[in-house]
Amino acid sequence: MSALPDARHSYAIARNELRVGWRKFRSKSFVQVLVFGLAALLGLVFTAAATYGAYWAGQALVEDPGEAADLAALVPAGLGAFVLFMAAYMTVIQIGDIDVRDGYLTTVPARDVVGGLLLSGYVRVAGFVAGPLVVASAGFAVGTGEPLAFPLAVLAVVALTATSFLVGYPLGAAVGYLLGQSELVARYRVALGALAFVAYFGLILTGTLDVVIDPVIEAFRASPVAWYSDLVLLPVLDSASALQAGAVVVGSVLLSAVAVFASVRVSERRWYDDGVDAGARETDSVSGGRLDGLLGRRTAWVARKSWLRARRAPVKLLYVAYPIFVLVTPIQASVEAGRVTSLLPTIVALYGAWMTGALFTLNPLGDEGAVLPVSAITGVTGREFVGGLVTASALLGGPVTLVVTVVLAVLSPLPPLAVVCTVAAAAVLPPLAAAVAVGVGTAFPKFEATTITRSREAVVPSLWAFAVYTLVFLVTAGIATGAQSPAAAGPIADALGASTAAVRLGSLVVGVALAGATAVVGTRTAVRAFDGYTTDD
Repeated sequence: MSALPDARHSYAIARNELRVGWRKFRSKSFVQVLVFGLAALLGLVFTAAATYGAYWAGQALVEDPGEAADLAALVPAGLGAFVLFMAAYMTVIQIGDIDVRDGYLTTVPARDVVGGLLLSGYVRVAGFVAGPLVVASAGFAVGTGEPLAFPLAVLAVVALTATSFLVGYPLGAAVGYLLGQSELVARYRVALGALAFVAYFGLILTGTLDVVIDPVIEAFRASPVAWYSDLVLLPVLDSASALQAGAVVVGSVLLSAVAVFASVRVSERRWYDDGVDAGARETDSVSGGRLDGLLGRRTAWVARKSWLRARRAPVKLLYVAYPIFVLVTPIQASVEAGRVTSLLPTIVALYGAWMTGALFTLNPLGDEGAVLPVSAITGVTGREFVGGLVTASALLGGPVTLVVTVVLAVLSPLPPLAVVCTVAAAAVLPPLAAAVAVGVGTAFPKFEATTITRSREAVVPSLWAFAVYTLVFLVTAGIATGAQSPAAAGPIADALGASTAAVRLGSLVVGVALAGATAVVGTRTAVRAFDGYTTDD
């Protein structure tokens, strides 16, 4: 029995996977389709830029073979590293598994399923890179004036991207398997994911991402991966090695076969071994009754339920991290200055409060989904339901916002009064933000699931709720933090003819008062909506 996938079965599975993906794409909302359209437009721009760059590179090789040939080895090194990393990453989060896997495994061997995933995965991951580079190969051939450079460049692109993808796939499958077997990861996967994101974000903000990337690319450049450039340059430069060009083609075939075999074995281990049941290991902090005495049994139940859902499906909270990029400029300014700037604590306080409100309260009815009618008849009142959601958000996001803001404010050059006002805003605004969000989310509910990854769907807040909540919160709570930095307090004080101290205190009071009034309206709206809900709605 062959250890490699059956080509006919693999092709059929890959075709079905791509067809399912296309159907899901066609069912997306207009906004999502628009985003994909913009991505396609960027792809065309990238293709045009790559083609022009390849044409220029071809001319440079002819005019100055020595220097250009040294740089040519960087192209396969960078491309190989990128495709390998993306293949491993996407295998962990998306393309390493298949919908209705059990149905497939009862009809065809696991190796054929893996073969289908490899084919469809290559189209989705490496294909988007290989396509533009194949077009760019024509520009390179025209630039060198050697027609034979075109088919050799196409061969090099396909061989390199395919081999890198096939090597990256089993690496990602192995990581996915190990993560599924770790009780520590299963219990703290949300915190570990957040930590990894913060680390990556920190590398970008501090401009040190190249410290990690450069050694990887240099390692690829020093390996036989650089021989792909010999394959492309055979008809162009006499210095190109035919032996190395032939060796890299043969090596691609052999290494790809080994990688496919490894993909089959690792995937079989991943699919057939029992993983850690994270849901059965919930901690007492979630299942216990610590909040009952403070909030009441039903309110505490709603809060614990929200935490438990987020813990079991953290992907549904991914949207909360999207606006974090507003922190890029103030963090970079602090890094360049070598100290915490006066703007950073105020921005963090505002974003932390916004994040707190968006956690569990921005789609209160939609998050209940099919169990909403059941929740409505359990005896939980609207006040208890809304109170539980607001508490769940405030207790999770509030302390984080406060602690980070206090540290940054103390380290910043903000005046003492501005520090006090910023910290006070960080303490008061998070629960108010949750109360504002619950009203907006009730007014703009969303019950339909949104595709997060290929095999994962989740009900997330509607774009209307997201936009309206953000706008309302910024024009109310934003006043409390916006005037605390000297850059804003000074001009406002001059315009009003008041002291900066009065501006800071006044903006805090006005911002909190406006946010509080909006929060009252929001909670009343949500309470009435839940209490008035019937199964006919």
